[in-house]
Amino acid sequence: MSHRLLVLAEMLRQTDADAIEGSNDLNDIDKKTVVADIGCDHGYVSIYLVESGIASRAIAMDVRKGPLSGASNNIHDFGFSDHIKTRLSDGLKALEPGEADAIIIAGMGGKLMMRILEEGDPVALGVCFGVLQPQSDLYEFRKYLRDKGYVILDEKIVFDDGKYYFPMKVSFVGERTAGRLGRKRDHYADAIALLTDKCGCDVERAEHICDRFGECNILHGDPLLQEYCRHGAEVTAAILEELKDKGQTGRYEELRTDLAETTAVLQLFE
Repeated sequence: MSHRLLVLAEMLRQTDADAIEGSNDLNDIDKKTVVADIGCDHGYVSIYLVESGIASRAIAMDVRKGPLSGASNNIHDFGFSDHIKTRLSDGLKALEPGEADAIIIAGMGGKLMMRILEEGDPVALGVCFGVLQPQSDLYEFRKYLRDKGYVILDEKIVFDDGKYYFPMKVSFVGERTAGRLGRKRDHYADAIALLTDKCGCDVERAEHICDRFGECNILHGDPLLQEYCRHGAEVTAAILEELKDKGQTGRYEELRTDLAETTAVLQLFE
């Protein structure tokens, strides 16, 4: 299993103090987490979740019959057929209410993941939290989560096979479970305060920066964020130089704003 998928799986691990298990009403805390693995591909994440004790059971789901068949074979070979079930499903559509209290969705475009969450309402299904890793549209995806009232509990940056990935641990039932799921502070408010205080941003700009780069990443001060922003700043500066005096005023100003925001994040590492 790749480093990226290993990090994603481990983000679902709950400590005894923070565990949310059972329904999203939080009345039953004696059951181990049951995870629906959406877009399971070959099933290795589901296998790892059960094998490592992160989940007691898993439902490996995929819209494609070929990978799902391969996942079923792998699950059988690892001896987990009693603990992991496979199911043909377009997103969350084949998941029944109360079957799982956590989900993992990774390796898809952000817009596709937003569609999956819209069509398969996690709260109505009794899903309390999950790990989501969109491959694209990160700004739009983080903003979508906030607009829905979901809470980003944590986020990490993973550099794997030459690419950056941004897995997020999310509470679907809002602020009332954020502390129980491991969040001890309001990361969004703290990151905005940090950006306005140290970088001189106004609140609106700070919010935009959080949606672009992730408030948890900003607060963690992860060196990978510095590398990601430094590379982005170099690329943007080069494009700006090419566009100079070419009459593309709108695009030029947009890129200047992007560069200013990236530079603000880099200031935090000085």
